[in-house]
Formats: sequence, structure tokens, C-alpha cells
Amino acid sequence: MSNSASRRRASTQRRRQIRDKAQSLEDACPRFVADVMLGRLAKWLRIAGFDVLYSNRYTDDELIALSQQESRILLSRDTRLLIRRGVGNFIYLESEKVSDQIRQIFLATHTTSLPNLLTRCLECNELLREVPREEARDIVPLFVFKTQPGFKSCPRCHRIYWAGTHRQSVLRTLQSLL
Repeated sequence: MSNSASRRRASTQRRRQIRDKAQSLEDACPRFVADVMLGRLAKWLRIAGFDVLYSNRYTDDELIALSQQESRILLSRDTRLLIRRGVGNFIYLESEKVSDQIRQIFLATHTTSLPNLLTRCLECNELLREVPREEARDIVPLFVFKTQPGFKSCPRCHRIYWAGTHRQSVLRTLQSLL
């Protein structure tokens, strides 16, 4: 038997183990930790308002520990990670496409609406806070300041957010995936 055939057979066996190990996810407000290959997904879930820990520096052991200690659902495409002892709540993402991954997460967590849309910092996951317009005056471009009625800021990294032209496209995309 060839080496590639034995790798395929091992991969199939891991997927079977993952299906058997998977648990029902009924949390009303799920929180996630995403592995290193899921940076784009983490950003989209933050846009949708979910609490998602992500770093491209997390080791497998750190991901498992964060999932256990903070009761977070581990998101991964890594079958070797998901079959490890200690991995409890997880979603094995079957597709490489971000839109399919989002749809799979919405289905797995029974998400039917997004009440916390655009409330988290896309970079550091903190909840955003409203800032007075005058506080944003010297931070954002002049055109943005003149045309936008409101601004939000991240208390950790101090990024400023506003309802830009891409907002409607993002909202349509997420609504189509619900």
C-alpha cells in the first residue's frame, strides 16, 4: 500500500473519531477559540458579534487550555488536534471556504439572529464603546468625520470604527448565511 493511501485512511479514521466525539452545542451565547488557520473566520465571527479568541501564535496545548478554562468552543480544521485528549466542545470545520465555515457554525450553534453585530474590535476582540464625535475629530480622516454621525472605539487597542461604505455589504453577506 502506498504512503498516500495510508495517510488518506488515517485521515478518514480521524474524521470518524471526530464525528463520534462531537457534542451538541446548545449555548445561547457561544464563545470561541480559533486555531491558527482560521484568522479570516475569526474576523468574520467578530463582525457578527461573537467573542472569538484568536492568535496565529497559539500552540495546540494553549488552544485546548483556553477552550477548557474559559468554556470556549474550539474551532479547527486540524483533525490531529481535535482527536487529542482534553478537547471537549469543538466544531470541526469541513470546508476551506470562510462562508461555508460561518454557515456551519451558525447551524451548529443554532444561531438565527445576530443581535451583537458590529460590537467587537476586529483586531483584539474587545467590546467597542461609543465615543463622542469630537473625540474622533483628530483621529479619523476629515471626510469621515464630516460624513459620519457616530464612532466607536476599542478600549484596548484604541482603533476607531464607523459605519463605512462596506457595512451594507457585510450585513447582506452575514444575513445570507443565517
